[in-house]
Amino acid sequence: MTQTDLFIIDLFLLLYVVMLARSREIKWYQVTLISLFGFLLAGTPFSYPAWFMVQFIGKFFFG
Repeated sequence: MTQTDLFIIDLFLLLYVVMLARSREIKWYQVTLISLFGFLLAGTPFSYPAWFMVQFIGKFFFG
């Protein structure tokens, strides 16, 4: 898979998450957590900003 393929897949997943949030079937914080940990598990290029965000938030809870 090339880098371009990964970005296309990531953008599709991001669109899917936005549509889930707009449908209001699940709450916004659940959508945020699902998308953050989904990108982390996938190991795509967007996983690095998600990992830094998790570390930043984790500092407040776990010192």
